[in-house]
Amino acid sequence: MRTLTELENQNEEFLTKKGIPFTTVLLTDNILKHSIFDATRPMIKFFKEQGIHDYHVQEKGKDAKKYVTTHILTFKKEIMSKSSLYKAGTRGDMRMWFGAEILPLTEGGNIYTIMVQGNEFFILNESKIDIELCYTTSIDNPIKRFLRSL
Repeated sequence: MRTLTELENQNEEFLTKKGIPFTTVLLTDNILKHSIFDATRPMIKFFKEQGIHDYHVQEKGKDAKKYVTTHILTFKKEIMSKSSLYKAGTRGDMRMWFGAEILPLTEGGNIYTIMVQGNEFFILNESKIDIELCYTTSIDNPIKRFLRSL
């Protein structure tokens, strides 16, 4: 993983101070090109702790793929998507994808924050969004509504 920018650091510090559990993923150009990435150890642990998915009991292959309703949060809108979680059929690599809806909102090198509520993912681009500003502004927005619902 690369060094976090000032905004990314601020975002993660804000969520940590608020006691909001989260994990992150760096979406590289290669990941965006192939629309898939390997789940990292912290992600695998986070999903299991949050009760949303346990890769260790999942069967291999695309037939055992699990779909998770995913809310992509921006300041202006909430975009619905479906994340796929599965183990590759050959080696059993643990993989996932947020859905094509993320592509117009993302550039290679962006870091996404993944949070869980009610067995659904809530994700946002922490490389582009000031989470604390969204939370504290007097303007109603999807990020503020989600964080206040926790």
